[in-house]
Amino acid sequence: MTAKKDHSSLARCRQQIEQISGLGSAEGWTTADFDRLSEAILQKTGTCLSITTLKRVWGKVRYDSSPTTTTLNVLVQYLDYPNWHDFESQADQRHPITALPGSPTTDSPAIQPDLRWRLSRVVLYGLGMALSGLLVFLLLSDQQPTLSPQDFSFRSRPITQGIPNSVVFDYDATASPTDSVFIQQSWDPTRRQLVARTGHQHTSIYYYPGYFRAKLVVGKQVVREHDLLIRSQGWNIAVMQEPVPVYFKAGDVIQHGKLDLPPSLIEAHHVTMQPQPPLTRYRYIGELKGLQSNNFVLETRLRHTYRTGSAACQQTQLMIHGKGEMFFIPLSAKGCISDLFLGLAGHQVDGRNTNLSAFGVDFSNWVELRCEVIQNRAHIWINGRLAYQTTIPSSPVDLVGVTYEFTGTGSVDYCRFRRPDGSTVFFDGFDSAY
Repeated sequence: MTAKKDHSSLARCRQQIEQISGLGSAEGWTTADFDRLSEAILQKTGTCLSITTLKRVWGKVRYDSSPTTTTLNVLVQYLDYPNWHDFESQADQRHPITALPGSPTTDSPAIQPDLRWRLSRVVLYGLGMALSGLLVFLLLSDQQPTLSPQDFSFRSRPITQGIPNSVVFDYDATASPTDSVFIQQSWDPTRRQLVARTGHQHTSIYYYPGYFRAKLVVGKQVVREHDLLIRSQGWNIAVMQEPVPVYFKAGDVIQHGKLDLPPSLIEAHHVTMQPQPPLTRYRYIGELKGLQSNNFVLETRLRHTYRTGSAACQQTQLMIHGKGEMFFIPLSAKGCISDLFLGLAGHQVDGRNTNLSAFGVDFSNWVELRCEVIQNRAHIWINGRLAYQTTIPSSPVDLVGVTYEFTGTGSVDYCRFRRPDGSTVFFDGFDSAY
């Protein structure tokens, strides 16, 4: 009975997340959708669930064990429950199974089996008709005429440089047939705010630098959207948490020719390293003139510097940001490569079904990483050895930055972007904090 209850509770949890996330039924989810959900959960709860973990929960990756209590707690915290036990308990309270007053129980001899079967058919038929009518009503009431984007306007402008940064949105949604008018900061539907249909301005705070696609939403239709680039003004150094990350001054972190946020400095800002190590990000967002996702070279040297307790896998990710496309290059301790996910601007590889052992490294030494894309042909070298190669399937987009992400913390020795002809577009050897 407990196993059935756990299974039904998990199914209900998945269904609610599909609805709240705005991603719809998971039957059609791609790896990019799981990545969006992972990011949304991180922003909402401050805890990162990997793409692989989410795929296991949704049965996209074969896995014999049940989700851990920690994973279940994070999932329901995304739904605004304090923990899994509370999620299950409240479900039991909302859906009690009780008999109608005066009705016989299933143990009562008053109703014979054949009569009980006939009554069940009548009840099921009635319920079916009622549900069919309700479904038709909901479908009809949910219909919204297709709106013309020409009837709406939507613009934005950041009011300062750096992070955090407020953005002023100017909009006109007076043509909306409903008061359900929203401004959404990016692809993440949890970053959606209700605005006045007759209003014309709305401000919103961006706590992270990056490339965003802001949207004006009426009902369920995106009527207008545009690009929004929030620059970092140098390196943005932060430990992830909600609603506001913990920021660190570049002068405290960029010293002696490297970018290095030590655990002692993290703990000095009242962020605990155990039992769940924090997610640390070093992000640079700005113009990388002349570089596109189909022709560039990135060279860097980095280390994961924290291996205590639950950070034993030393999960590390290098992200290369483009306008609408991303590169995700993972690294980890050698024994943890099964949890890695490699994403190269539309080309995706899961460590559960592909051998990514070349991305398992010894972080006691610096790791040399080189990502070269020439005419859409990508090659990744780690410590001078070819680790992976493929053809990029997506159309070229402009590159706008890079992120180093560590579960725990880590160091970067240098970062260089070059054109295929060898000319340097961006270089930082961390000899100064600007």
